[in-house]
Amino acid sequence: MDMILDNKLSNKEIIVLDGAIGTEIARLGAAMNSSAWCGVANKTHADIVRQVHEDYIRAGADVVTTNTFSTSRHVLASAGLADETVSINAMAVELALKAVGNVSPERPIAIAGSMSNMLAWIPGTDSPDLRFLPTPEEEFNNYQEVAQTLAKSGVDLILLEMMTDIDRSNLAISAAVETGLPVWIGTSCTLRDDGSASVWKNQHYEEPATQISPDHPKSEEKSYDTLIEAMLPFQPQVMGVMHSTIEATNAGLQTLFEHWQGPVMAYPETSSEVRKGISDKIEPAIFAAHCHNWVESGVQIIGGCCGTTIEHIRAMVNELPDVIGIRR
Repeated sequence: MDMILDNKLSNKEIIVLDGAIGTEIARLGAAMNSSAWCGVANKTHADIVRQVHEDYIRAGADVVTTNTFSTSRHVLASAGLADETVSINAMAVELALKAVGNVSPERPIAIAGSMSNMLAWIPGTDSPDLRFLPTPEEEFNNYQEVAQTLAKSGVDLILLEMMTDIDRSNLAISAAVETGLPVWIGTSCTLRDDGSASVWKNQHYEEPATQISPDHPKSEEKSYDTLIEAMLPFQPQVMGVMHSTIEATNAGLQTLFEHWQGPVMAYPETSSEVRKGISDKIEPAIFAAHCHNWVESGVQIIGGCCGTTIEHIRAMVNELPDVIGIRR
């Protein structure tokens, strides 16, 4: 599979990434854990997790992402599942592999092992629970545990998601690089008032006030190009903009193209406007039109993040044939 992906990347072929995992698992009926979000679903709702992967493959995905965004030991500890960290991560890969075998035994489908630097949440909020905050050494060891488990379980690449700072992102990326697998780095950004991109701000800016703890620490605003430059020394195979609004993705991609010459991916979220009460949910046709434009501008790996559904990816795939072969 590594060779197939390498060939697609070098030949400038469009690669279809899947859509949201966590929000789609929840939409199909799996109960989310109030502190560890979707990672527990590998244990409690395995059939739904597998179904999400299968549906995305049927919609045309070339890459499916494991349900491991929130499965680091310090996150699962908040759900009382720290001792099951390895098994929950291994199960996530097994479910993705089963989905491929069930739906597409002939068409090559890559498995991307998701990693993030998510922290455990205070139940009922989107704020970190400091009781489960690891030391830097513990955090790195926990990322190593996830990365090595994903690699041993059979993923084809490690997908670093929502890298929004430098210090903690460096820990997660370093652990991923140690596996020797291809590393794809997804960074997230926020749209400034002047139309430029900054590093994705913390939940004070992105989430409703009702979801934020009064003690939630505020992060310093940094330019998006500073974050990108900090990721370059890791020599990832792919860099991209993800879990950002449509508008922020536009600005982020413009910045990324200025600093990165390798393959670029984009997979925005479509739920932030709903959370903020700014507008209605972005419909599949509108989402697909934006994806069409990004591919025309040079994006090679395209998919969706939080809020996107099977219908969004299906609509996107239907828009892509017209632009396959067009390169910047």
